[in-house]
Amino acid sequence: MWVGNIARALAADGHEVALIRAGHDHTDPSIQQLAGVRFFRIGLDDPNELARAFAGCDAIAHCAGINRELKRHTYQRVHIDGNTPRR
Repeated sequence: MWVGNIARALAADGHEVALIRAGHDHTDPSIQQLAGVRFFRIGLDDPNELARAFAGCDAIAHCAGINRELKRHTYQRVHIDGNTPRR
């Protein structure tokens, strides 16, 4: 679990971590209990909520990815649009 490893390492180094999750959450619940970790259940298509979640962030690690398309979760939407800044 890449997100869990990254979140634990950053929190252990004293960084504040903002985790974004859309849809069903498979994140280890213990990660959400780490000091300095904030959790947001929002989609990649809501620029206002993303701005709120990323307020004060110096860096972002995008760990989202899919290996097949399901309904609204297309390769375009997850891998490309999910990485494109919206203004």
